[in-house]
Amino acid sequence: MYRIGEQELGRLRRLFESGRIFRYGQGCECDRFERDWARHSGTRYCRMTRSGTSALYTALVGLGVGPGDQVIVPSYTYMATALAVLSAGAIPVIADVDESLTLSAADVERRLTEYTRAIIPVHMVGLPCDMDGIMDLARRRDLLVLEDACQAVGGGYAGKALGGIGHAGAFSFNFFKNMTCGEGGAFVTSDERTYQRGSVAVDCCSFYWNPDEKREDLQFAGHNYRGSEVEGAILNVQLKRIDKMLATMREHKKELLQVGLDAGLQSVRNNSLDYECGTHLGFLFGSEAAARTFSQGLREAGVGSFLPMDTGRHVYTRWDPIMRYQGAHHPALDPFKIAANRKARVRYTEGMCQASLDILNRAVLVPMHPNNRRSRVRQMARAIRTAATA
Repeated sequence: MYRIGEQELGRLRRLFESGRIFRYGQGCECDRFERDWARHSGTRYCRMTRSGTSALYTALVGLGVGPGDQVIVPSYTYMATALAVLSAGAIPVIADVDESLTLSAADVERRLTEYTRAIIPVHMVGLPCDMDGIMDLARRRDLLVLEDACQAVGGGYAGKALGGIGHAGAFSFNFFKNMTCGEGGAFVTSDERTYQRGSVAVDCCSFYWNPDEKREDLQFAGHNYRGSEVEGAILNVQLKRIDKMLATMREHKKELLQVGLDAGLQSVRNNSLDYECGTHLGFLFGSEAAARTFSQGLREAGVGSFLPMDTGRHVYTRWDPIMRYQGAHHPALDPFKIAANRKARVRYTEGMCQASLDILNRAVLVPMHPNNRRSRVRQMARAIRTAATA
């Protein structure tokens, strides 16, 4: 969480005093946020959800992904990306990341099969994927692209908002994200059919709240992942400050990146330095030992950092339910076991993305913060120079 305070409290106070805290037919906070977030992401539609995971799942349903399909996900992402694919009934195929720490378009192409239906590029730790490469591949092979922007809320790529480049995008607003309402999420799209189907997956009564809407073709058995007016109120305040916060972090990141380069360090690949979130500065080293020495040097100087390999469930080798082929609570519902996926199944091994493990073991990420003052940025610069010489 970066910033939350009196403005959010004031908006919540007005909401509770109004008594209009149900989003359908009463309140307007969710409607306002969905309208404004769609506009901010450069899309036509937005639907709030309970989390980033449910945003991914409902977007996949909206896109028509299901049993018999393979969906390619990166080896470095929170395991919810792959679990959402299983929730939709499809099979996740795990591909390598490159030195941007994001999905490698070249490795995606290598892993394509006749059953591949979609790609989920994940903009990890605020770092955009190579969206030109991925979208070019998707066009050539007639594939769907669902951007997982859960860790890159508000960021961009080559002047376009992340989440609005592919056929759909998913966001998380939990405690750790650039914008937060504690928990929450949303998916966006410019395709009306995707939005309508995804909306039913979000809310089983999506086409019942308005008695004028008659959509029997879309009234399948959905769930209840709808957002609340409380979350909408908080996010409407958060949205007002996101652009300035990210601009500050991008400025700090660029400055500190140059410090590192001048000190002889190698940067991770930054696919869109002028438009990304700027939440993390990354360096690559020749060995894990060198990376850990550098990270320890930063910590001794009072600057936080971490190796991506140490982030647990964000590395595919720690996705226990998937590595054990446990795709659902009941065998009859398990995508790994149902007949429709017999030809789409894949084999998972710990070494299947060895190139990713090598990169994740040699990278160091340094978090930025919009509250950092100039004195703090200078301290971080000194720490980077000192740790680099070690």
